[in-house]
Amino acid sequence: MPVSDSLETPSDSPETLSDTLKTCLDTLKTLSDTLKTLSDTLIMPSDTLIMPSDSPKSLSYPSAKKWKGLKVFCYKCKTNVYEICKETDKPINRCPFGDKHAFKVYIHVAGTDNERKTKTLDTRDVNQAIKEAMAFEKDIKEGKYKVKTNKEKGNKEEKNKPQLLIHALARYVGFLNNEGVPEHRQKERTQHHIKDVQRAATNLIQCWTNNGHDIKTLTVEMINDKMVGEVFKYLEDKKIANRTFNKQLTYYTSFLKWYSEEYEIPVKNWFNQKNINRKPINHDPQSISFEEFEAVLNQVRLENGSKEIGQTAKQKINMFRPWLADGFRLALETGRRREEVVTLKFSEIATEKNGTPLYIRIEDYKVNRIQKHNDEQSKSYIYIPVTDSLFSLLKKLGYEENKDTDKYILAPDIIENREQRMSIALSNGFTHYYKKSNGEKDLTFKCLRKTYITSLDIYLRQGINIKEISGHANNAVIDKHYLDKKELAKSLRGFKVFSNEPQRNEELEEIRNESKVKQNDLER
Repeated sequence: MPVSDSLETPSDSPETLSDTLKTCLDTLKTLSDTLKTLSDTLIMPSDTLIMPSDSPKSLSYPSAKKWKGLKVFCYKCKTNVYEICKETDKPINRCPFGDKHAFKVYIHVAGTDNERKTKTLDTRDVNQAIKEAMAFEKDIKEGKYKVKTNKEKGNKEEKNKPQLLIHALARYVGFLNNEGVPEHRQKERTQHHIKDVQRAATNLIQCWTNNGHDIKTLTVEMINDKMVGEVFKYLEDKKIANRTFNKQLTYYTSFLKWYSEEYEIPVKNWFNQKNINRKPINHDPQSISFEEFEAVLNQVRLENGSKEIGQTAKQKINMFRPWLADGFRLALETGRRREEVVTLKFSEIATEKNGTPLYIRIEDYKVNRIQKHNDEQSKSYIYIPVTDSLFSLLKKLGYEENKDTDKYILAPDIIENREQRMSIALSNGFTHYYKKSNGEKDLTFKCLRKTYITSLDIYLRQGINIKEISGHANNAVIDKHYLDKKELAKSLRGFKVFSNEPQRNEELEEIRNESKVKQNDLER
């Protein structure tokens, strides 16, 4: 009976009143039981509650704030940590040992070979950590920390040898990043190369894990010929190209060589060419024809840019960029590498007194990086001739409005992470649209540089070998000591990549412009 019904008109008789009260009590008990049931249903069991973690988050700091001597050290793994947790092989921001992370400073002591001072910081604030690291470096330079002499250290300095293979690999990556490396031994390496080495190291660990080896106890000294055979088969099963296969073995060779020299331990280099023959590489440079190049440009449209990525969880992305076709053309007309194409600036274009462009001066990044040419006097430069066809492209890209300015020639509005972001888009974009054009060759973005150099070689030779006229032993001596590269660049104004290039089709240009409008609408 509802409560309202039982309380509306109670009788004055005791018996009736007693019955009414009993009915009310029964009803209230029923309501109480119902509420309890609802409460049990709505309240989540304690073991399913997501409780806030008491352990500190993993330490990391943005690349924009990177300070050369400051690293994040994990006292669980006993090594510096980077993007991937060495213990769980998951992204470092998901590392369960965040409470074991600490900022650590490594400072090389000037005037010594390998002497360095380290300091673990108490703070977990990156800005404070950078301040303390700079102060620590200043104290060392001012001699506030005593440096042991060779006599005090003994004839042979004992180094802190990593106990496990995974720790040794982590330290090797740190070495590639110049952590604790004396100034005279430091080398500038691209992040692309370092990440390539990290991927190779991951393959090594994955291979031996799959073959039943306990990575948590495996040391460098335990590597043997049987394990090397397992790596060989693992890489073969991945069906990677011969060049990539050889690169992986080279990375392992370099790692073992470094380990042996760094810790003065005579470890056999199992991966060198004496122990494993490298796979043959057929050097067959392929250029692209005018018809093939036009077919690629004709495919560079928004509606053709869709592509699926991912092996398991398929994801659709669009490869189209409004500046992609211009990027391909700029690469073809300059013959430069992709990272150089995206860094070309209008201010680097040299002109005659009448304003006619002569050449574009650009730093030879690859040579300067390898040979450590850091100061202006030692840097090598490339002088790109501004041919008639290149000048037409420059005018289309805004030469008249932007000459002598510090703006980038290609897509000047892109600033953040420009080099990596655009370089990847150029490379992947060319491969995608070349396949769309039904090309029969195995061409990549690099074919544009090969096409330029091939055509330039044909144009310059004309059946004449310079050394035969000058009397020098080889052309290398002439190139290094006698050729004025600026004057050579000036003389190439009439050079064409495609010597029989016909006039461009206006319809093709309209298609490209239409794609740019669609892309801009999409971005808005």
